[in-house]
Amino acid sequence: MSKPIDDIAKYLQANNIGTLKTDLFETYQPDKPDACIAILDTGGFEPDSYLPTGDPTFQILVRSIDYTTGKAKVDAIVNLLHLKANIQLVTDGVYFYYIKLMQEPVHLGRDKNERDEFSINLRTHIRR
Repeated sequence: MSKPIDDIAKYLQANNIGTLKTDLFETYQPDKPDACIAILDTGGFEPDSYLPTGDPTFQILVRSIDYTTGKAKVDAIVNLLHLKANIQLVTDGVYFYYIKLMQEPVHLGRDKNERDEFSINLRTHIRR
């Protein structure tokens, strides 16, 4: 069975948001390239004791050499993922009861290399 983070990464790639291991990364954010997306596991909420479900959370970091491009990329990701419900993002993937933002996207400022960074946090409810 695939993991939620894998399905999200594959879904973003399938929708031309990035290319896995080129500018779209799972579990870490490399120093290069300047423009990239990182999807990070951030734990989640207490699982139900009686139902085979889970509530994992994720952070998606978008880095860009300029604000406008980075903002457009984070907005495209929000449009693809926020309020998805009762769906498998990839064939034979995790069943998501829902995916939703935990707050509005935030501009984190610029890193030490003057690249703009943005963050969104997602909450999901999945079938185990």
